[in-house]
Amino acid sequence: MNRRIFTVAAAASALLLGSCGPTPQLKVKEAVLTLSPVDSNPSAFHFNVYGGPEDVYLLRVSSPSAIRVEMHDVTVDPKTGAVSMVPLQRVRIPADETVAFKKGGKHVMMWGVNLIPRRLGVIEAEFLFSNNARILVKTRVQEVDGTDPDEKKAIDG
Repeated sequence: MNRRIFTVAAAASALLLGSCGPTPQLKVKEAVLTLSPVDSNPSAFHFNVYGGPEDVYLLRVSSPSAIRVEMHDVTVDPKTGAVSMVPLQRVRIPADETVAFKKGGKHVMMWGVNLIPRRLGVIEAEFLFSNNARILVKTRVQEVDGTDPDEKKAIDG
Protein backbone atom coordinates (compact mmCIF):
# COMPACT_ATOMS: atom_id res chain seq x y z
CA MET A 1 0.00 0.00 0.00
CA ASN A 2 2.77 2.50 0.88
CA ARG A 3 4.52 1.69 -2.38
CA ARG A 4 1.37 2.52 -4.34
CA ILE A 5 0.98 5.91 -2.59
CA PHE A 6 4.62 6.73 -3.28
CA THR A 7 4.22 5.82 -6.97
CA VAL A 8 1.11 8.00 -7.34
CA ALA A 9 2.83 10.91 -5.57
CA ALA A 10 5.96 10.55 -7.73
CA ALA A 11 3.87 10.46 -10.91
CA ALA A 12 1.93 13.58 -9.84
CA SER A 13 5.19 15.41 -9.06
CA ALA A 14 6.65 14.46 -12.42
CA LEU A 15 3.54 15.75 -14.20
CA LEU A 16 3.64 19.04 -12.33
CA LEU A 17 7.34 19.59 -12.94
CA GLY A 18 7.06 18.54 -16.57
CA SER A 19 4.25 21.02 -17.23
CA CYS A 20 6.28 23.94 -15.91
CA GLY A 21 7.79 25.98 -18.70
CA PRO A 22 11.04 27.87 -18.51
CA THR A 23 11.29 30.48 -15.77
CA PRO A 24 10.38 33.92 -17.16
CA GLN A 25 13.27 36.36 -17.35
CA LEU A 26 13.05 40.12 -16.80
CA LYS A 27 14.06 41.80 -20.06
CA VAL A 28 13.65 44.92 -22.20
CA LYS A 29 13.10 44.54 -25.96
CA GLU A 30 11.73 46.27 -29.06
CA ALA A 31 13.23 49.58 -27.93
CA VAL A 32 13.52 52.59 -30.22
CA LEU A 33 14.27 56.27 -29.60
CA THR A 34 12.45 58.68 -31.88
CA LEU A 35 14.28 62.00 -32.11
CA SER A 36 12.33 65.21 -31.77
CA PRO A 37 12.53 67.38 -34.90
CA VAL A 38 13.18 70.33 -32.56
CA ASP A 39 16.44 69.89 -30.63
CA SER A 40 15.14 71.70 -27.53
CA ASN A 41 12.12 69.35 -27.28
CA PRO A 42 12.36 65.88 -25.74
CA SER A 43 12.73 62.73 -27.82
CA ALA A 44 10.38 59.78 -27.23
CA PHE A 45 11.67 56.38 -26.09
CA HIS A 46 9.40 53.35 -26.54
CA PHE A 47 10.01 49.71 -25.57
CA ASN A 48 8.48 46.61 -23.99
CA VAL A 49 9.39 45.26 -20.55
CA TYR A 50 8.88 41.52 -20.11
CA GLY A 51 8.28 40.54 -16.48
CA GLY A 52 10.44 37.96 -14.76
CA PRO A 53 9.57 35.38 -12.09
CA GLU A 54 8.38 38.03 -9.59
CA ASP A 55 6.60 41.37 -9.62
CA VAL A 56 9.03 44.30 -9.75
CA TYR A 57 8.92 48.03 -10.36
CA LEU A 58 10.81 49.88 -13.05
CA LEU A 59 12.34 52.70 -11.02
CA ARG A 60 14.44 54.59 -13.52
CA VAL A 61 15.64 54.76 -17.09
CA SER A 62 18.88 56.65 -17.70
CA SER A 63 21.31 57.28 -20.53
CA PRO A 64 24.77 58.82 -20.59
CA SER A 65 23.77 60.36 -23.93
CA ALA A 66 20.86 62.43 -22.59
CA ILE A 67 20.76 65.38 -20.21
CA ARG A 68 17.44 64.41 -18.60
CA VAL A 69 15.28 61.26 -18.75
CA GLU A 70 11.74 60.92 -17.33
CA MET A 71 9.00 58.29 -17.39
CA HIS A 72 5.49 59.56 -18.25
CA ASP A 73 2.01 58.28 -18.90
CA VAL A 74 -0.68 59.80 -21.08
CA THR A 75 -4.03 60.24 -19.35
CA VAL A 76 -7.42 61.25 -20.69
CA ASP A 77 -9.90 63.05 -18.44
CA PRO A 78 -13.13 61.02 -18.77
CA LYS A 79 -15.32 64.12 -18.32
CA THR A 80 -13.61 66.58 -20.65
CA GLY A 81 -11.58 64.33 -22.91
CA ALA A 82 -8.52 66.48 -22.21
CA VAL A 83 -5.25 64.65 -22.76
CA SER A 84 -2.31 65.26 -20.45
CA MET A 85 1.00 63.70 -19.46
CA VAL A 86 1.82 62.79 -15.89
CA PRO A 87 5.30 61.92 -14.62
CA LEU A 88 5.76 58.42 -13.22
CA GLN A 89 8.03 57.65 -10.27
CA ARG A 90 7.85 53.90 -10.90
CA VAL A 91 5.98 51.42 -13.07
CA ARG A 92 4.80 48.02 -11.87
CA ILE A 93 6.01 45.11 -14.00
CA PRO A 94 3.91 42.04 -13.10
CA ALA A 95 5.57 38.63 -13.12
CA ASP A 96 5.53 36.95 -16.55
CA GLU A 97 3.60 39.83 -18.18
CA THR A 98 4.54 42.49 -20.72
CA VAL A 99 4.27 46.22 -20.08
CA ALA A 100 4.38 48.33 -23.23
CA PHE A 101 5.87 51.82 -23.29
CA LYS A 102 4.27 53.11 -26.50
CA LYS A 103 2.82 56.15 -28.24
CA GLY A 104 -0.31 57.34 -26.49
CA GLY A 105 0.54 55.53 -23.24
CA LYS A 106 3.49 55.00 -20.96
CA HIS A 107 6.72 56.28 -22.48
CA VAL A 108 10.09 57.77 -21.61
CA MET A 109 11.15 61.26 -22.64
CA MET A 110 14.81 62.14 -23.21
CA TRP A 111 16.01 65.74 -23.31
CA GLY A 112 19.31 66.85 -24.79
CA VAL A 113 20.24 63.71 -26.72
CA ASN A 114 23.84 64.37 -27.76
CA LEU A 115 25.40 64.06 -31.21
CA ILE A 116 26.92 60.59 -30.78
CA PRO A 117 23.62 58.63 -30.92
CA ARG A 118 22.32 61.07 -33.52
CA ARG A 119 25.27 60.26 -35.80
CA LEU A 120 25.64 56.55 -34.99
CA GLY A 121 21.91 55.79 -34.93
CA VAL A 122 22.29 53.90 -31.61
CA ILE A 123 21.84 54.93 -27.98
CA GLU A 124 22.49 53.10 -24.71
CA ALA A 125 19.95 53.18 -21.90
CA GLU A 126 20.04 51.58 -18.47
CA PHE A 127 16.90 50.30 -16.75
CA LEU A 128 16.90 50.02 -12.94
CA PHE A 129 14.35 47.77 -11.23
CA SER A 130 13.23 47.42 -7.60
CA ASN A 131 14.95 44.01 -7.27
CA ASN A 132 18.28 45.81 -8.05
CA ALA A 133 18.39 44.36 -11.56
CA ARG A 134 20.04 46.66 -14.07
CA ILE A 135 19.50 46.04 -17.76
CA LEU A 136 21.64 47.84 -20.32
CA VAL A 137 20.04 48.17 -23.74
CA LYS A 138 21.55 49.44 -26.99
CA THR A 139 18.71 50.61 -29.17
CA ARG A 140 18.00 52.12 -32.55
CA VAL A 141 17.65 55.88 -32.96
CA GLN A 142 15.27 57.12 -35.66
CA GLU A 143 13.83 60.34 -36.99
CA VAL A 144 10.10 61.10 -36.59
CA ASP A 145 9.46 59.72 -40.09
CA GLY A 146 11.12 56.39 -39.15
CA THR A 147 14.31 56.92 -41.14
CA ASP A 148 17.80 56.54 -39.69
CA PRO A 149 19.38 59.87 -38.72
CA ASP A 150 22.09 59.47 -41.39
CA GLU A 151 19.47 58.72 -44.08
CA LYS A 152 17.61 61.93 -43.20
CA LYS A 153 20.84 63.94 -43.40
CA ALA A 154 21.65 62.41 -46.81
CA ILE A 155 18.16 63.24 -48.14
CA ASP A 156 18.14 66.80 -46.76
CA GLY A 157 21.83 67.46 -47.54
